[in-house]
Amino acid sequence: MRFPLLLLLAFGACDSPPATPAAPAAAPKVAAAGPAPSAVSAPAGNDDAGVVASWNGGSLNYGDAKKDIDIQLLQMEGEYLSNRYDAEMNAVDEKVNHAVAQLEATKRGVSLEDLMKKEIDDKVSAPTEAEVQDAYKQLARKFRGRPLEEVRPDVEKAVTQKKQGERYAVFMDDLRAQYGVNVTLPFPNMPRIPVSVDDDPSEGDPNAAVTIIQFAEFQCPYCGAANTTVQKVLKDYDGKVRFVFRDFPLGFHENAIPAAVAANCAAQQSMDKYWKFHDSFMQNQQALTEADIQKAAQDALVNTEKWEACRKDPAVKDEIRKDQADGAAVGVTGTPAFFIDGIFLNGAQPYEKFKMIIDAELAKKG
Repeated sequence: MRFPLLLLLAFGACDSPPATPAAPAAAPKVAAAGPAPSAVSAPAGNDDAGVVASWNGGSLNYGDAKKDIDIQLLQMEGEYLSNRYDAEMNAVDEKVNHAVAQLEATKRGVSLEDLMKKEIDDKVSAPTEAEVQDAYKQLARKFRGRPLEEVRPDVEKAVTQKKQGERYAVFMDDLRAQYGVNVTLPFPNMPRIPVSVDDDPSEGDPNAAVTIIQFAEFQCPYCGAANTTVQKVLKDYDGKVRFVFRDFPLGFHENAIPAAVAANCAAQQSMDKYWKFHDSFMQNQQALTEADIQKAAQDALVNTEKWEACRKDPAVKDEIRKDQADGAAVGVTGTPAFFIDGIFLNGAQPYEKFKMIIDAELAKKG
């Protein structure tokens, strides 16, 4: 009964070691609206003072041993808890979906297979040529340059599976609402990493209950994909979420720093002009040439003389490098990377993952 949903653009991240970031002079501050950092859980039988190694004339306790990898351990713990919760939720959803679908099939006097065929297969149209062309472009890396006509059956199958998955999701949402499904699986108490909001551009109420800090850059396509999710979050949680954007240009993206400099110089004139640059760049990561940057400046109506002078100021690039160093200090290695009240979320994750974390945070804060 399960229909695979093949994502034509997988949720992921642009990964690369940061371009020679310098270590920050001091540990980053916790975001004003965010929680205090969590401690790394010690293995059973150990505490920070517990001795884990000794030698003639000396010893090493657990706290000192793990001091340099605290952030790494927090990320590993968070990743495990997140993956475990996803697996648990998938198991709950699968069983609930099967149960309500069976109830509906019995109500209609048909078999479960016939119900699925009528509501899923029969309501999914054949792939259009435009859909095939679009899917082929997005799956180009998988096909390694093979021509469309050679792989057309695979592309058409991928499009059909995606449409089946989307239709299945809509049908199950309707059934779950009809049968009053209420899932109460508790979200885990996630570890938190202290991250500073610094003085970077932000959207939303500065006093919002939840603060989301994103480390990203303008040339990474996954950052562009994630921006759609961010905008939906800001719309759905208006007044409840504050979003902060921090620069994390990757070394192999040559246009990332010039684009960041251009946007930050627009910010010196107004935040509205900054977000015009931000949105323009996020809509197309390939359009970051000097001509594209100049067009963004015209569209944002910046004061050209002041903006051009700012672009030549080395202090602007230094500030971008500081963002990058702060990100590296809290374990960021690729973009986009999010910290939701200190809870690390890596890559262009689906809206549902943001929603689970935000809802849990809001529930804790009443």
